[in-house]
Amino acid sequence: MLKHFYVTLLDLPEALPFAFMPSGKFEEMESDAKNEEAAEKKLLAFTIQLMQNFGEDYAYIGEDVIGEKFYRRFLLEKNGFFEIMTGIPAVVSAHFTTQDRAQKFAEALKKTITTQVKEDKAKLVLNQSVEVSEDEESKLTFEKWEKLRDIRSGVEEK
Repeated sequence: MLKHFYVTLLDLPEALPFAFMPSGKFEEMESDAKNEEAAEKKLLAFTIQLMQNFGEDYAYIGEDVIGEKFYRRFLLEKNGFFEIMTGIPAVVSAHFTTQDRAQKFAEALKKTITTQVKEDKAKLVLNQSVEVSEDEESKLTFEKWEKLRDIRSGVEEK
């Protein structure tokens, strides 16, 4: 039986350098475009460093836009893949067939967070949020992400 292990990280402190959400306002289109370009460069730097820490090559396999969520997907050299959702809150999710590889990726992700995130408290929160799991029930689902986004939006409006 093939097993599935995954690593998840939800950027609750909104500290990952590549997280970006366009304003959606016409008058801010130019500013959004500049911010998106900067976020793309930061995402590239993040993934390059992550793969250096993981010790493996990767290939960019594409992107999806689903609703307001922007997914970037990457295939790992030996086996497995990861995806990064760049909306706010950002999400990193990686999938493997062995727990050892999932654990190795989690450690590489923590090391990358430590060097890429500037705020010490955010580094601590993010590193403690990196999870390795086999249980599908604890997986960060689209529905859970939507609830978190709704909660965030409600707080932001007050």
